[in-house]
Amino acid sequence: MKIVGIIFLCFLSACSQREVYDSVQTNQRNECELLSGVQRQECLSRLSPDYQTYERQRKDLLKEE
Repeated sequence: MKIVGIIFLCFLSACSQREVYDSVQTNQRNECELLSGVQRQECLSRLSPDYQTYERQRKDLLKEE
């Protein structure tokens, strides 16, 4: 029974991390949308990758250590 609880907590934690990441991305994108022209394009180009790409890059970096 304890194992099920631990697995559930790990799953819940992973969902929360993704939700936070996506929320920050949305806020950053909304800020970029307030700009115009070249400033807007530069802002959008500086956005972080989607969560799946971010997570893959993070895992790759952890393997290198």
